[in-house]
Amino acid sequence: MERRLAAILAADMVGFSSQMEADELGTLARLRATRLEVTEPEISAHGGRVFKTTGDGFLAEFPSAIAALNCAVDMQRTIGLRNVDRAPGEWTVFRMALNIGDVIVEDDDVYGDGVNIAARLEPLAPPGGVVVSQAVREQLRNKVPVGFQPLGPQRLKNIAQPVEVYRVAVDAPDTGGAGGGRTTEPSPDHVPVLAILPFDSLSRDSEQDPVAGGITEDLITTLSQIGTLSVVARNTAFAYRNRTVTAKQVGAELKADFVLTGSVRQAGDRLRITAQLTDARAEVQVWTGRYDRQIADIFAMQDELTLTIATALQVKLTEGEQARLRYTTTDNVTAWMHFIRGLSLFRTVSADTYRQARASFEQALAHDPDSAQIHAMLACVHAIEGRFYWTADRDGSLDLAKRHADEALARDPGNADAYAALGYWHMGYRRLAESTAAYARAVELAPDHADLRALYALALTFAERADEAIAQAQAAIRLNPLDPGWYRGVLGHAFRYAGRLDDAIAVLSDYNRCSPGFGLVDLVLTHADAGDPERAAQCARDLLSARPDFTIERWSLTQNCADLERLETDRKSLAAAGLP
Repeated sequence: MERRLAAILAADMVGFSSQMEADELGTLARLRATRLEVTEPEISAHGGRVFKTTGDGFLAEFPSAIAALNCAVDMQRTIGLRNVDRAPGEWTVFRMALNIGDVIVEDDDVYGDGVNIAARLEPLAPPGGVVVSQAVREQLRNKVPVGFQPLGPQRLKNIAQPVEVYRVAVDAPDTGGAGGGRTTEPSPDHVPVLAILPFDSLSRDSEQDPVAGGITEDLITTLSQIGTLSVVARNTAFAYRNRTVTAKQVGAELKADFVLTGSVRQAGDRLRITAQLTDARAEVQVWTGRYDRQIADIFAMQDELTLTIATALQVKLTEGEQARLRYTTTDNVTAWMHFIRGLSLFRTVSADTYRQARASFEQALAHDPDSAQIHAMLACVHAIEGRFYWTADRDGSLDLAKRHADEALARDPGNADAYAALGYWHMGYRRLAESTAAYARAVELAPDHADLRALYALALTFAERADEAIAQAQAAIRLNPLDPGWYRGVLGHAFRYAGRLDDAIAVLSDYNRCSPGFGLVDLVLTHADAGDPERAAQCARDLLSARPDFTIERWSLTQNCADLERLETDRKSLAAAGLP
């Protein structure tokens, strides 16, 4: 045996199981080609060596942290470029993690905490990204041209002390998650990415605040119809609400080429909208405009604004896209005002806000009973209220969800939100095959809608299709880099169902750190599954401290899993951990 200091690189392929299920031979061929043409040559070129392979991953050691990081960055960049001409289901994407420490070498194998920490860190890396431990960051401080974004202290299995973790921020081509940024100059066929940030409300009346959010929603929805333009999803964009950021910062965080900002001021029946379009890379204002109109002219004003933005971005519009640039949710201003207030409330998930959102959508529908989108959102509210037993008549709420979803689809067969409501409706009655089919259709209609993918992942998990659920949850996180914490709750839930308990604990612990009090039920169950009753009991105590009204019976009502034996086992595990 030999002891020495070494930098350890751990890597694992994302989505390997789901790709194998779809195409075993093709997946293995792509993985083998990546190893022969990228990873092994790059590792050798940087003075490292692979000492262990793990099916879809590997462990390598390097003589220095700089060599290991340079190798990881080069590999991710090259792998990302190879994915450019492939369909998303054929991407070869890796997570990578680096640690440096004292290791033991015996018969060409490497052991010790230096290796264990690297392996435990790897699931924390984003797809196509790299994370490093505090030890690596200290070694590389001021020595490499990359940034390190703190992810905070992380508790790793069988590692006594928390480990400070950092994500490597590196300027590299953006290929759908396999890489960390974009080239200095876009290629000629590059599709520009536009981030539309929530418009500021300058009105003194807080009741008018939803108008600014509604205009932002409409711009995102309408401009997303342009095939030669990529628009950052609304749930990502709204994460910037009430944040002071520069266009350059937004461009770096969201890989956006352009940023649209603006403000809305309403005074009586008059509305003033100002908007600015900025080149995020150069921080140069491309266009600015101001619109002073009657509130009754708001739809015509939005049509004009969207066409002006498309022109300023120099995107080519087909005749069909020009037609779709017109605002179509409703042509009734009063209905629109109630609808956007409902949307504003819908973003905060609670029994009280959903009751208010339902009332707003009902008022909107009273003014425009033929709007497919209003029916769809009302269906979503009823479905969620029914699933969580937030109304006195649970079955009545679910029946209303079905009725409004059907009404929406009768008017607009391509309405993704209506299919999402049907997915929730079926889930409430444990019809998991129908639920996953409805969500699959919703995702097909709105592939960039991160929330729908996360909900699809939840349905897949309950249907015992955990590997597919993991892929969808990870896709949601890729689509929304500023994702709400519940995405990680869904991902951790799926990891647990897949038997990947270490991954589940890491993700759920992160969820609880970001959103204190959440993810703890699944943490109790995961520690119980792992045979660690002490950690399960501690998480149970933390859960009761955060949510004193928690009961196993109330929790069971929302667990729409297909396997009732699993549910009964979970109930016993929660009781054994001390939960009422």
